Amino acid sequence: MTAEIVPIDRAPARRWKSEVPKEHRASLDTRLRWLWNQRFGTVQTVYMESTDLLDKTAATLILQAIMARDLRSIQQLFQRLEGGASQDEELVEDGTMRI
Repeated sequence: MTAEIVPIDRAPARRWKSEVPKEHRASLDTRLRWLWNQRFGTVQTVYMESTDLLDKTAATLILQAIMARDLRSIQQLFQRLEGGASQDEELVEDGTMRI
């Protein structure tokens, strides 16, 4: 087995995505969900380079929660990712829950 050593100056540069893809731009929550599943470099690049205000807002929420280690920001982020609380009556009507 031979291993080729690539000098750092010739190594391929990593390109981060700078925008949330169009299919994930339905709402702020869909942008958050997409960014949550990306690498940290992508979140930072979207924050710095995107021209879309909601892209920047979603990236800011994630960066604030991670970088500041702010429990309220983390709680808000998880609530948005998981969805809001549902009333028991709504779940019964949907058929999700039985009495």
